[in-house]
Amino acid sequence: MSNASNAIFEYEAIIGNSQTTTGVFKGTQDQFEEMLSTKKMVVTKVKVKKEKLDTSKYSFDDFLSFIEELYYLSNSGMSIDQSLKILLKTTNKESTRRVLASVLSGLKSGEQLSIALKKALEKENVVVDALSISFLSTAEAIGDISSGLLQLFEYLSFQKKVRSDVKQALSYPLFLIGMSIVVSLLIFFLIIPKFATIFAADEFDKLPGISYYVLSLGVFLDQHISEFLIGFFVLGAGAIFLLKTLTIPWVELFYRVPLLSAVIVDLQLSIVYRAMSTMLQGGLELDRVLRQMQKLSLLPELRNLLQNTLSELKKGQKLSDMFAISKIIPTSDIALLSVGENSATLDKVLHSLSVRHSEKFNFNVKKYLSILEPAIIVLLGVFISIIVVSIMMAVMSITELAG
Repeated sequence: MSNASNAIFEYEAIIGNSQTTTGVFKGTQDQFEEMLSTKKMVVTKVKVKKEKLDTSKYSFDDFLSFIEELYYLSNSGMSIDQSLKILLKTTNKESTRRVLASVLSGLKSGEQLSIALKKALEKENVVVDALSISFLSTAEAIGDISSGLLQLFEYLSFQKKVRSDVKQALSYPLFLIGMSIVVSLLIFFLIIPKFATIFAADEFDKLPGISYYVLSLGVFLDQHISEFLIGFFVLGAGAIFLLKTLTIPWVELFYRVPLLSAVIVDLQLSIVYRAMSTMLQGGLELDRVLRQMQKLSLLPELRNLLQNTLSELKKGQKLSDMFAISKIIPTSDIALLSVGENSATLDKVLHSLSVRHSEKFNFNVKKYLSILEPAIIVLLGVFISIIVVSIMMAVMSITELAG
């Protein structure tokens, strides 16, 4: 076994005046021997188990857990490099170890934590928005890494909540759509082709129009089932490949849909307000907060608003006055922002607005999905009804054909 690879050591040793002790140590062979030397133990029996590593990809949840753990360790007064060494020792995920080792290596070579972390995530092909890294770089500039880690953790936790809410809301409609496709394929591949065999070729041509077209489609799909399945899987794989490789501005596309524009605005405002609140609570001035907000991926209208606000803020204008000019900001927000500015509680007001828009976003998503779910069921019912009617008309035509 390599001295650099982690393992689990179950040992029995003698310590002090022939006192026997047992224990379990997790680490490398060198670390195990160093521990024995430090505690002046003589090993009498040892059993080495190779540690099982998780080989899955580095995920957003891994990054969130890393930031949380690093915050608690650094907030206790421990240095960042020592914290990373502890995390490196305790994790059993291979990709996490690579990230931690890369960050630690960057720190040793003189890089800042924000830069080393950004490079480590890029090596693992993990996409993190620029604002997340900015939380750390700003904290480094003011000399308070723990505060930056806490702000980043709160921001990432909010992002996770939004993603979770969207996934949860979409799960049932997607299940209905998937089941509808499966039912349709089963009907056309199993039921209709067998039913069509009871008609002779000359009888087939005399069937009612709806029956003729439905049965003809079923027969055609049955005769070309291999080509259909190959084409179906190729299209599916191609769609998945394009979704993973192409950067599609989904937010902007949905924003252009009239019924969805208000939902997208609520989502974007909840993110903007939460990020601004977090940075203000961390001690940043409003102009620096607005400058950092330029790194977020936002709607063009919202991005331009923040840029103009930053420019006018230097001329003495207030945040609420600039937001009042924009059509994308609700009037109810303006009044509350003005209260926050006049009472020196802008950070709390922004947090409150973020919660309000997040709840409104969730409400509207559930409202539209509550309409979508029965609509899918109705469409599936109509589809099956058409097939049933076509089969019944074909059955009824048998008597006419026999006469």
